[in-house]
Amino acid sequence: MNKRQRSDKYDWLTSKTQSILKHYSCPESCNASCCKSHIIDFNRKEYEKILKNVDKESANILKSNSVKSELEGCYKAIVGQCPLLINTKCRIYDNRPQACRNFPFVIYPDAEAGFGLTLLLCPMSVNIIKDYAQWYKSLNSTMHNQLNVLYEHYKNIDKNNDFCVQMKERNLDSFIEFLEKK
Repeated sequence: MNKRQRSDKYDWLTSKTQSILKHYSCPESCNASCCKSHIIDFNRKEYEKILKNVDKESANILKSNSVKSELEGCYKAIVGQCPLLINTKCRIYDNRPQACRNFPFVIYPDAEAGFGLTLLLCPMSVNIIKDYAQWYKSLNSTMHNQLNVLYEHYKNIDKNNDFCVQMKERNLDSFIEFLEKK
């Protein structure tokens, strides 16, 4: 897969995650553990755009806490608790990086497919899993049952869990249609 195809694939997956996420929001019980424990990667353009669009104090905090990213194609990263988090609220929420906008979805590099998509478990994503199980009900009873068990096990989760659910690309459009009819 060439660079342009990889970029198109990333943009396509980002578009699909945003189409799904518009149906959900973080519950009040969320303690923002995504911002406290996940690595946030930026590409050069995104990092520079964020620096231009936030207040000077936030830009300085971001600059002083960013390191060279280990991920291919990424320029800078924040490791550990995000320094732009105040209590459980992001101080640059409207200008946050794409990785934060996609969360709890994670778009990861894949040698064959270019990128893959997983859903990390957190207070919001268990609701996505509940709907994903409901969507699967008429397609695959085994998968429906597995997702229901997963939902029941994690429905009271109060922080992120390293367990994730792989989201199959071929299901995304149909799942989005299901959510829009719901």
